Amino acid sequence: MKCIVFAIALHLLAALPSRAADGLSGTWTTGTGPGARVFVLKAAGETFSGIVCGPCDEPDSVFRIEDGHLSGGNRATFFVRYDAGGPRVRPYRDQVEATLGTNQITMQARREGERDAAVTTTVATRVVAGFELAAAQAPATPPPAATDSASSFGGGRWVSVGRNAQQNWVLKVRGNSVWGLVCGPCTPDVVTMVDDGRIDGDTITFAINHIDTPRSAERRGVDRNLMRGTIERTGNPNVMKFTWVREGHPDQTGQIVMIGPLR
Repeated sequence: MKCIVFAIALHLLAALPSRAADGLSGTWTTGTGPGARVFVLKAAGETFSGIVCGPCDEPDSVFRIEDGHLSGGNRATFFVRYDAGGPRVRPYRDQVEATLGTNQITMQARREGERDAAVTTTVATRVVAGFELAAAQAPATPPPAATDSASSFGGGRWVSVGRNAQQNWVLKVRGNSVWGLVCGPCTPDVVTMVDDGRIDGDTITFAINHIDTPRSAERRGVDRNLMRGTIERTGNPNVMKFTWVREGHPDQTGQIVMIGPLR
């Protein structure tokens, strides 16, 4: 896994116009089999962030896409940060140079800072063909907050009961910031990005971003569910209880109980 190299150059029959940032947001996949990778990207203006995973219910296969910038209408640069492998493995990043299209992505990337490193090429397609999001409806994702001390909460994979299938939560922790994903089943058409997370004492908060998946005829932009939960220090540390509310709709709320972490 630590040797995986991702690169993305988006190619299509017709290049996007100046609204390339709008066409970038959403879910992209390299296929449907067990070796497929899923990319979830969220653009705001000329910057974007996201995640890449595969398998998406394995914490060691979930990575952060960061420092994304669009330029020239159809070109982009971003980095994939690899931080799995334990404390003895030094994190590294792959630098990606991308050319943007509509429904197809051709990937090219190499290890950051290594000009002689091999370039790997992969192809991904948009899960919801033709999807387009108004940039103004995509809340910006701030970089992880700086902190002097790491939380004792180590993240990992948690599960909860869903409407149609078990929900798998991969929560990644860097310092006191939290990001990751939720999926169930963990196929490309239901992977959803978690961001804007923070741990303050025993309280954990984050946002679930519904962009294009799961598909919904009613969705017009990014729908975010804001999660607020408690990390148990005593009693049963393998249970976390969350309250969620749909952003901008305080009457739409509920509760979720997560069990984990599963190794």
